[in-house]
Amino acid sequence: ASMQKDQNFWPADMYMEGLDQYRGWFQSSLLTAVGALGKGAPFQECVTHGWTVDGEGKAMHKSLGNAVSPDEVIKEYGADMLRLWVASADYTQDMRISKDIMKQLSQAYLKIRNTARYMLGNLCDFDPDANLVPVEQLMDLDRYALHCLNELVKNVRAAYDRYEFHGVYRAIYNFCVVDMSNFYLDIIKDRLYCEEAGGLERRSAQTALWLILDTMTKLFAPILAFTCDEIWQAMPHRADEDSRNVVLNEMNQPFAGYALSAAEMEKWALVEDLRDDVNVVLENARNEKKIGKALEAHVVLYPQGDEGKQAMEKLSVLVTPSSVCVQLRPRSTTP
Repeated sequence: ASMQKDQNFWPADMYMEGLDQYRGWFQSSLLTAVGALGKGAPFQECVTHGWTVDGEGKAMHKSLGNAVSPDEVIKEYGADMLRLWVASADYTQDMRISKDIMKQLSQAYLKIRNTARYMLGNLCDFDPDANLVPVEQLMDLDRYALHCLNELVKNVRAAYDRYEFHGVYRAIYNFCVVDMSNFYLDIIKDRLYCEEAGGLERRSAQTALWLILDTMTKLFAPILAFTCDEIWQAMPHRADEDSRNVVLNEMNQPFAGYALSAAEMEKWALVEDLRDDVNVVLENARNEKKIGKALEAHVVLYPQGDEGKQAMEKLSVLVTPSSVCVQLRPRSTTP
């Protein structure tokens, strides 16, 4: 009866150990299982990892004084930072850790945390069951942000399936920095702070923020367990979600209703390229002391050639950088 019970768990889903176990536990377990029971491998897959070394790639020894204790990391940075380091390292090779590495990683952690904090601050009066804007009423920029979120979900779930946890970390970090802070969150500030509190423009932005934060928190919960639960306890939820803890909810799948066509994505790629070109002109103007902040400038776009004219007529400012001349003139102080 005991043997039958044990065999119900055959084979194990995974064996996980260091690289040296291909000639150790993995091999001895395999040979024993095949010889004794003739049932094939006792595991479905093996996941192996390298060794933890110091910042210079040297093995850690107390006598060298280069050892980094997990207890010390937790005491200084918290358990989530240690978990983030584990996830950020490519464990298929030797993994480096040092005080400098942890200090750099702490800045990345703060960027992710502050992005979530900004979203939380702008969801203080948002009820997803009552205020969620239907997809057909969402503003174009919010639809674009949710399309970017869909790409994040696909990439993160695929990375988890491959056990590439550094891919999960990198995808979410880049999403927070590039797609959110440097682009989307910077643009929607006026709508969030200045438009009517319950108006469509602000609710549309809040809808995107809530879907993004809800999704991102679930995606990162296996790694930043404590931080994501802290976010989860502070954010609004739908009635069908378990508000007790983020890990009691399944990760979101991509939102098919918010997907954009290839043609629509091409337009948004042009917008980002144009915005980058304008920012270069603004930065040069700041360096030359012509303006202070970007809001002090008046940007004028001049279409060049028939292609630029047609693009500007059809898509407003959605034009290719090569067909537009960007110039600055002082913002008028008179009405």
